[in-house]
Amino acid sequence: MDRKEFLKKSMAASLGLFLAKYSKMFPSLSAEAQASQPVIYVSKDKSPAEMVSSVIKAMGGIGKFVRKGSKVVIKPNIAWNRTPEQAANTNPDVVAALVRMCLSAGASSIVVTDVSCNPWQVTCVASGIKEAVEKSGGTIKSPSRFRKVTIPSGLVLKEAEVLEDILDADAVINVPVVKVHGSQAKVTISMKNLMGIVRDRGYFHRTDLNQCIADISSFLKPALIVVDATRILLTNGPQGPGLVKETKTVFAGTDFVALDAFGATFLGVKPADVRHIQIAGKMGLGQPDLSKVIIKYV
Repeated sequence: MDRKEFLKKSMAASLGLFLAKYSKMFPSLSAEAQASQPVIYVSKDKSPAEMVSSVIKAMGGIGKFVRKGSKVVIKPNIAWNRTPEQAANTNPDVVAALVRMCLSAGASSIVVTDVSCNPWQVTCVASGIKEAVEKSGGTIKSPSRFRKVTIPSGLVLKEAEVLEDILDADAVINVPVVKVHGSQAKVTISMKNLMGIVRDRGYFHRTDLNQCIADISSFLKPALIVVDATRILLTNGPQGPGLVKETKTVFAGTDFVALDAFGATFLGVKPADVRHIQIAGKMGLGQPDLSKVIIKYV
């Protein structure tokens, strides 16, 4: 190999390492984010574990997202002092299934965490997630350590204190539940679930909630998003109690804008009426137009 060829291959290898390390922080580096038609994989009418398995298998298997020896953080919604049946938090069976799959892929550690709204010691137990995670071999961890970061693409949220576990993870899996929200956000699905990675959630509400949701979504690119629609909260969101509907559905993908647009339809909300979905689309973070999204039932 001559010197010119050696330098060319060395530069390509260095670029590959850079993309691998920083792709979760910069969504524009994601191949699927640049695809003309993102894909959403949907499974219905099975047990939560079977539906999680079905969508991830259809996406190429958990090994596509979690490598052997990697540090994984699973980020469900554990915000509220509510039982699983009240659908204010992510279904613990969905979370447990993901923990087991990450273990099977050879992850070196699997941490499940969230910045809760009600006291953490209460929500992690009432939600059923603590028990489910520990029985499955994962670690449930209180949100205690943060680091200040800048948000390069943020228009309102320009910096934030973010959970260290998220920042240090090799792979982040976002696992929201589908719920209505108040008049400001209208829905809370995968993008709004990322409010649970920052210390000061109140800043979002004190400034521009929808822009801040899009801003924090511009900072973090999860390796995988698995959306819990086994039960959905139709009224009094985000915390309930309210009207709950069993829809027995799990869907997954990597385009969080498309996933939120699809999830909004479960709630009878038009994606065009959800401001943070439309803002994220204009920021180039994903596809808000479902006519340009492939939806595969598996």
